[in-house]
Amino acid sequence: MKRPRWILDLHPDFPGSAAVAARVPSPVLVTQEDAVLGRFPPVELPAVGYGTMRTMMQLMRTPSLANAVFDDYPALRCASYYRAIYDLLGRTCVLVPFTALALLPLEKMFGSAFFVRPDTNYKLFPATILTAATLGPWVQAYAHHADELVVVSEVVTFISEYRCFCRNGSFVCGSSYPAQPYAPVPDEVRSFAEQVAARLMDRGLTMVTVDVGVGQGRMRVVEVGGVNNWGIYGADVDAFITMMEAEALARVEDLA
Repeated sequence: MKRPRWILDLHPDFPGSAAVAARVPSPVLVTQEDAVLGRFPPVELPAVGYGTMRTMMQLMRTPSLANAVFDDYPALRCASYYRAIYDLLGRTCVLVPFTALALLPLEKMFGSAFFVRPDTNYKLFPATILTAATLGPWVQAYAHHADELVVVSEVVTFISEYRCFCRNGSFVCGSSYPAQPYAPVPDEVRSFAEQVAARLMDRGLTMVTVDVGVGQGRMRVVEVGGVNNWGIYGADVDAFITMMEAEALARVEDLA
């Protein structure tokens, strides 16, 4: 079978695409205007999409290109995957409707400060630490997201964080993130990420990034993401490319 073709969104805020573009033959480059209009050139499968979430979601809506994107966005919601890995979060977390935030005794539940983030990987509002005094203004500022679920958790401190790309429950590549200089992923973090990825295999998530935080005497899951629009940072780009192309070939074979 022929080598997969890459469809790359070269967004200035997403440097991973440029790193891949420099290493793959004849990539199809998508402009921001193309992405907004859903105007993609004809590309035969197997193919791989990589770029911003907005562009990847547009690709998934294009029937001929849907199998170039592997991310299952509904399954990557905290409300979906937390049930499989809650004990590996290493902190108390609850999912609540946005409209419940101002009504809950959050100080009693979590202490003087608590961490909030959106349920979805699509960053509808920024993850942040709040207090009882700052909660009200924050809720007002993001009230247009009143229909969303919010994750509220106790505040934990990480000494270092790592992004691990995994396929079929096995670590493929990764590095520390987000600040440079990037460091390699320690063996114990790899093993922890594989434990997470293996559990998510049962939920149909064969391709994931596992972000791991290290600190306070243990490792914790920061969050789980996909692979088509998650930054590579200091990971081995060639290993990332090989992983993505292998998945593209496997999915085309499954369709045959």
